[in-house]
Amino acid sequence: MPIPPPPTTYTCPACHWSKTVAPRSDALMPGEFFSACPNCRHAPLDRKTASLAQATLGGLADAFKRLW
Repeated sequence: MPIPPPPTTYTCPACHWSKTVAPRSDALMPGEFFSACPNCRHAPLDRKTASLAQATLGGLADAFKRLW
């Protein structure tokens, strides 16, 4: 049985880019995991478990992206 990982917030310490992802499955798709910053290519990124509010907003943003 697949168990999705907890919502995670990625933050770049160099340019302060951040993104919260809430994977729907344990099979991570592109855009659900980041090893380097997509803006400045800095690695590694700061990674922490997202708060409930961040997870909700991140999930809503992803849902809107899929609609467009």
